[in-house]
Amino acid sequence: MFMVFLAHYTDTFNYIYKIVPANLKWLKVSCYAPLALIVFFIVSGYVVTMTSLKRDIKEFTITRLSRIYPLFWVSCIVAFILPRLISHSYLAYTSSKILLVNLTMIPSVFGYQMINPVFHTLAIELFFYIFIGLIIIFKLWNRIIPIIAILLLYCLFTAYQQVISLNFVVLPFTAGMLFFFISVNYTEKWKLYTLLALNFFCQIAITKPLQKQLCQFYKEPEIVSTWMIVTLIFLCYGVFTLVANRKLHIESRPLYKTLGEVAYPFYLFHIYFLCFYWYFRDKIQPDLLLFLVFMAIISVSWLINIILEKPISKIAHQVLTVTFNYIIKKKEVYENRKL
Repeated sequence: MFMVFLAHYTDTFNYIYKIVPANLKWLKVSCYAPLALIVFFIVSGYVVTMTSLKRDIKEFTITRLSRIYPLFWVSCIVAFILPRLISHSYLAYTSSKILLVNLTMIPSVFGYQMINPVFHTLAIELFFYIFIGLIIIFKLWNRIIPIIAILLLYCLFTAYQQVISLNFVVLPFTAGMLFFFISVNYTEKWKLYTLLALNFFCQIAITKPLQKQLCQFYKEPEIVSTWMIVTLIFLCYGVFTLVANRKLHIESRPLYKTLGEVAYPFYLFHIYFLCFYWYFRDKIQPDLLLFLVFMAIISVSWLINIILEKPISKIAHQVLTVTFNYIIKKKEVYENRKL
């Protein structure tokens, strides 16, 4: 969470709009924040695989949709209203049509921009859910290893062509799946480690074009180090390998549980605090302001999780369950009539 926050409050938005110029000094750290997406997608690949392996498509769809959509819709509404109330929201003034299209979570498919620019990773997450959904529908879990192998061979081919976009998404998700399979001895270890090694190699192969892309954004040829990217990726894969093999135990503590629960509301709402970042820019010391804004977002995210996210997710789960049961019942009645 902190790296995502740092990226947007000392980098991305701050770099473009110079909200708090003094905090641009953090660029040497925050320029590596895009790598946090690798960690996020690996965790998602691991958790979603773990929780969907024994579920049918009904359970999977209800669980996933009720988890991500309700609070996302609330955030979209906030992103729609905020520019109308605050001049320094740093969000585009959008129409009602754009808001409605954004509620799908994939507005780019319909040719519209994101109402909140940080939402692009949610669209990626949704496509991963669709991929897992297809695996469940066509009962392909027993063929998932060959499927991952095909995806990685494609990544290997495109890595030599310096294609970043698709590889940056496919590699972390499949790595997360492989780490989970290793943890439960899903198949022969040599197969899993061979695919993991191929995955890691492909990830390393795109570090140079990734480094060039980041340097072009900052217009500074040496601000991002290829070797630092390689080191961070190596550490990331190393830690997950230790966790998958039970060599590194992450204890279940209330603090970790709370941080896990506030992560989603933090992601959805943290950008909306840029107005406070701007308002207090000349009133509070820059580093202290950065810390206070971060703590404020954490606190509000915690309240959102308790007061809003959990209740509406529960309601959404119940509504989707009733809807699915009704559809299934209607389908059964229709099929019986045909007989």
